[in-house]
Amino acid sequence: MSALLDSGVHRGVEVRCPACIRFIPADAACPHCLCGAIPLERYGSARALVKSGVDRFALAARTAALEPAQVAVLEARYARQWGAVQRLSEDARRIEPLLLQRGFTRELEDSWALILPIEDAALEEMLAPFSPMPDSVEWLANQSPDPTLRLLGALACVHQGIWSKEARFSVSNQVLHGEGRVAVEAMLAMTRWRNGLNPRLSPEERERIRTLALGVLHVPELSARAAVAWTRASHEATPANVTEALHRGLYGSDPDVRFECALCLRDEMEVAQALDSSDADAAAFARRTLSQWGSRRLLARLQRDGDAAFAKEVLRELPTPPPEGALEALLTVSLRTVGSLADELLSFAKRRPFREWGLEDQRRWARWARSVLSDLPAETALDFFSWAATPPRDDPEPPEEEESEAMWAFLEETVHAIDRGATKDRTECFRDSSFARFLHHSGVDEQRRLNDWARDPNSGEALLEALLMFPSRARNLSLIPEHPSTKKHPDPGHFGRLLMAVWEGPGQHLLVAPLTRVVRSWSSLTGSELFVEALWRRFQSHPAERAALLTAFAAWRDRLWEHQCEVEPDALVRFQTWWRVDPEGLYRQTEQLLERVPVEALPKRLRALWDAAEELVGTRPRTASLSVSKGAMALRNGLESRDVQVLDVLDAELEHFESWLPAFEQRVRATPSPQEESNIHRDFLDDTHNALRMMRERRERRREDQERERQREIDRQVAESRRRDQERQLEAQRREAEALRARQAAEREQQETLSRVNAQRLLVTLQPRVPLKDVDREVLFPESAFPTLVDYARMIKAMQQGGDVMKLFETLGLTPATWASQATAWGQVMVGRMELGMRFGELLGAPWE
Repeated sequence: MSALLDSGVHRGVEVRCPACIRFIPADAACPHCLCGAIPLERYGSARALVKSGVDRFALAARTAALEPAQVAVLEARYARQWGAVQRLSEDARRIEPLLLQRGFTRELEDSWALILPIEDAALEEMLAPFSPMPDSVEWLANQSPDPTLRLLGALACVHQGIWSKEARFSVSNQVLHGEGRVAVEAMLAMTRWRNGLNPRLSPEERERIRTLALGVLHVPELSARAAVAWTRASHEATPANVTEALHRGLYGSDPDVRFECALCLRDEMEVAQALDSSDADAAAFARRTLSQWGSRRLLARLQRDGDAAFAKEVLRELPTPPPEGALEALLTVSLRTVGSLADELLSFAKRRPFREWGLEDQRRWARWARSVLSDLPAETALDFFSWAATPPRDDPEPPEEEESEAMWAFLEETVHAIDRGATKDRTECFRDSSFARFLHHSGVDEQRRLNDWARDPNSGEALLEALLMFPSRARNLSLIPEHPSTKKHPDPGHFGRLLMAVWEGPGQHLLVAPLTRVVRSWSSLTGSELFVEALWRRFQSHPAERAALLTAFAAWRDRLWEHQCEVEPDALVRFQTWWRVDPEGLYRQTEQLLERVPVEALPKRLRALWDAAEELVGTRPRTASLSVSKGAMALRNGLESRDVQVLDVLDAELEHFESWLPAFEQRVRATPSPQEESNIHRDFLDDTHNALRMMRERRERRREDQERERQREIDRQVAESRRRDQERQLEAQRREAEALRARQAAEREQQETLSRVNAQRLLVTLQPRVPLKDVDREVLFPESAFPTLVDYARMIKAMQQGGDVMKLFETLGLTPATWASQATAWGQVMVGRMELGMRFGELLGAPWE
């Protein structure tokens, strides 16, 4: 058969059936689909007929009936398309050795044999153009045009432990949903040692892997690997059949299988043999695994001939706490390694607090620190000390003496490392928050070095900043109680003593400028009250340093002033103490001297001010003149007082000021202003003269006022005499008027009494001089003041005879309203009874007496 026609038809002595694609004996009908025998040279034509729908029973006859030209065309197309598929087969053959099972290339060819032939355009669309060079497995796993080839590439990548997310997803999908060889291969790939001893699997993946592993556990060539897969996918106790399979693999001939089984069985000896493997990945994985197990063999080998790379691998994987002998081996390698594995050892050390290491291990650390730490970078040495000085969270007790000795070894060597470090490294150490632990444990020797470092022109400012931030950082690191002291004057403690230890000694002038900047930036930090208290005590005990202290700690000047006010209530004494050293100058002290000053104390304070200005004018003329101007304004305001005795004293002070000012003014004008007074743009003498002019004017006005007041007093006395005369006359007139009113009231009282008596007499004694009739005594209104007709007629006659009507009403207990109602009632009765009206007329016409 020609090469053109050899299109995947042969496999040994068998040939492929064009109908069902199975391999059958040559020159025979297919025993599977009963297709007739077809010559090999017409296989491509037969496949074309099958794709066109020809029945398999008629396939042999239809193929034989084809014209030779048709056969040539169909065979050429099939051979051409199969050639394209062969490129895929070549890639599959390159991938298959990376897998554990075989037959994937054959399955790929069978799948394409079932598809071909197809339209050339469809095949070109399915298969992208091939590159002239063989593609990598990673490329095939991600971008191969054939999905089967992509899956094989993904399986190979996962086997090698270099998979991407897409490859991992493809393999996981086969584990969960695949069947047969591909699912088993996916299971084995996901549980290879290259993917870790405990691969990251979902619960569904774990359950599916266990099922697949048990399904092929009886297959001899897959039994051990299936047992490995079951073990790594399960967190349960290993069943007996899986354990037996692992032991069979451990004693087998395949080194990779032995390594896998040894990992599952935690066979340290077998895994240790992989340390000398030619496979660098296997050797590295064995080192990592043995490190995780804390293998004594590995640690002994490390201590004997391990290098930096070996030690770094062990450090990354060692468990916590480390096994016995691990620290000794690592420190031994560190001593013979350039750089001493400092960074790696630091990360390893920080896994547990220093005090949780045993005393023997702490001594090993201390010996290592004595040998290595001073030669390390300053920051690294500081990190080691910070670790050694940090207590466990659940152990608030202070360290024992031996533990402290080990920690002091780190502290002393850290001092040497910082001292030897470059300026940049030293600055970074000072800015590190862990430097607070260094300050917390600093003793006398360390304070001497701090004193020297603070005076370094390059890194000193960073140290001063660290000192000011020390209380805040110490509180954050739980070195001191969370809640600060509420005392008004707390003990400065270690913080204040440390700052004053840095200030102590020669070269204080080198600290003034950097301290000024640092304190201005961090003056309000937590714990500043401790520094202020230490500064105040230094201010009191060292008078010669007051000016430098106030300049360096100018941001705390007001708080020191408050302390001064507490201990010294006399403002004049405070002024005499501060005006020469206050960084804010004489004018600020002048303001505080004259603030709310009592008028009686003003002369003494002004004399002290004039003396201070006289002393200062030779160096700071404008400041002195400004302060004198302020004092002159205070004197002017004092002269506004109304206290004559005080004004006499202030007048005397004004006369002294008038005599003193000309000479002072001459010195102000003659002395040049220094650069320090560049912010004061004039000499303020005009303001002083304006104040003096106003005081003189005020004095003249006061004298004029006094003269006017004397004249007013004379006028007042004359007016007072006249007023007293007028009061006597008015008093006499008042008494006469009161006597007149008393007489008139007595007369009115007498008149009223007569009227009341007359009314009572008329109502009692007045009777008609005619005989009375029964109708006169008939009671018509028993409840009223006039029950009978004669009573009503008597009232009318009393009124006619001139009786006081109101007294008549009062006698009868009537009011104008009740009188009107009763009179109306009698009128109505008289209208109703004619005899009453006629009798009433008779009574009124009769005489009464």
